[in-house]
Amino acid sequence: MKIAILEPDVGELDRTLQILSSAGHLCFGTRSDEGLRRLLEDVSIDLFLLDWSEPDRGRYETLRYLARREFVGPIVLFTSPQTACGVINSGLECGADVHVTKPLSEGESLAPLHALGNGPYYAARTAISQMM
Repeated sequence: MKIAILEPDVGELDRTLQILSSAGHLCFGTRSDEGLRRLLEDVSIDLFLLDWSEPDRGRYETLRYLARREFVGPIVLFTSPQTACGVINSGLECGADVHVTKPLSEGESLAPLHALGNGPYYAARTAISQMM
């Protein structure tokens, strides 16, 4: 899968890129909402991983922007153990599909990402892109 990762913390971004790349994914990392939007101008993304530790207005706007786009793959909130349930729920209500907790590990926390990548979102997106 082609995965876009929006994570402002350089160390966390590097760890996430390494784990997902080692699992066979093609990953694109960015530290800003604007960088993610620029990335979408050039690359078709299968899954989005958005930092959701302390989302600000700009991050909510990015989430809504992605949720409104046609043919966008699943959107995953990347939360911290301290992220409040209300913040997670508001992200899910704004269009995210699921959340995973930082830091990613090579085992269990990748399961929801792989499930989304093998699910109906990915299959439908692949079929549509092959028809075009």
